[in-house]
Amino acid sequence: MKKLLIIVGAGASLDFGMPSVSQIDTLFSKWGSEYLPLANAERENIYTWVKAKVTNRLREKSRNGIYEIPNFEQILFTIQNIASISEDNSWSENHPLNSFIDFKTFPEVISYKNRRLANGMDFQYLTGSLIDDLLKHFRDKCSKLNETKSYELTKLKFLFDTLKEDYELGFINLNYDNVILSTLPDLSTGFSEETGKFDTSRFYKDQWNFCYHLHGSVHFDTRELSGVDFHHIFWQNDLNKKFGPGAGQRRTNNTSSGILHLNSNIITGLDKPNQLLKLPFRQYFGKLDKLVYDADAFLFLGYGFGDKHLNSIFPLHRSDNTKIRKAVIIDYANDDIDGLFYRGDSWANGLAGTLKCNAILGNGIKGLPPKVKYYKDKKTFEFSPNKELPISIWYNGLMEACDNAKLIKNELE
Repeated sequence: MKKLLIIVGAGASLDFGMPSVSQIDTLFSKWGSEYLPLANAERENIYTWVKAKVTNRLREKSRNGIYEIPNFEQILFTIQNIASISEDNSWSENHPLNSFIDFKTFPEVISYKNRRLANGMDFQYLTGSLIDDLLKHFRDKCSKLNETKSYELTKLKFLFDTLKEDYELGFINLNYDNVILSTLPDLSTGFSEETGKFDTSRFYKDQWNFCYHLHGSVHFDTRELSGVDFHHIFWQNDLNKKFGPGAGQRRTNNTSSGILHLNSNIITGLDKPNQLLKLPFRQYFGKLDKLVYDADAFLFLGYGFGDKHLNSIFPLHRSDNTKIRKAVIIDYANDDIDGLFYRGDSWANGLAGTLKCNAILGNGIKGLPPKVKYYKDKKTFEFSPNKELPISIWYNGLMEACDNAKLIKNELE
């Protein structure tokens, strides 16, 4: 049977009540005030202080005032950098963060009811606290998923069941939630169902029908094996049970570039390749090239094409003239958005680079390709006329795609 590799991004979870990137930023701004509020600014904190610094610098460097607002991962990465450099006391005039932050003039914060200057440990503490709260938030949402989103899960299962008529499925899940496993609970995760331990003997077999959480999962737990550390990740199926210590309570790892990362169950921020070096992330990522090679087609669900470590795997295999692999993208866009070729945003650029889109899309329509509304109204795809590098884009969102499951399956052919 043919193999379909499905890349699942954050956009695929929005219909199931999971927070968007902008909503996570709002949560971090709120939670930051619970940990390290600024002494001289009401409702401001270390997180919003860093965000304002980065945003202002981007505005200063922008052309014609056009720039992209930094997302929570960019801000979290900046905070990690500050923690790393501050902790070492190794100020460097050449360090890129000097463009955003004057390391010698941190703001005053309120910590344990005391007013004092912030220091490097505060930035490390804030990173761990935000990651821990984010996981708790996701676990709370996921534990109620079958009750609150049963209708949406049924629709998603219909889509996957339709695809299973012709394909073995393999999911590279970039999300922390359990949406995919709630629809297809029999998918292999690489972990033993009996012990919860990562099972290398099963993982390295060339078997499909899997779901690999490349950036971590709400089900990832840390358990004590040796009595001295908590860095061994296990699979905890029951989200209502007590989980091991959070990122804020564990040791840190410093990369060869000097960036500090907390030993978390999930991977956040930038510099993801360095964070992928521990089990099971290393095993997942190490297997990706073979999975892309083996796949007969690709389906991208709500993926923003922003993870360069993942994107870099596809171009080689898209150029393989021994097999033509169709790529179908399911996403949502507003009616007045231009088609792919006339968009210059990060999503369009990431997609074009990942899938080697070297032809104008627009279904061969003469003149300027129509706006997204054209494709949505007709429930059709914007597609490339290049038969060697076929791409089709569905702009009507995931739930509409589920209602048109046969159409999606046919487009993958």
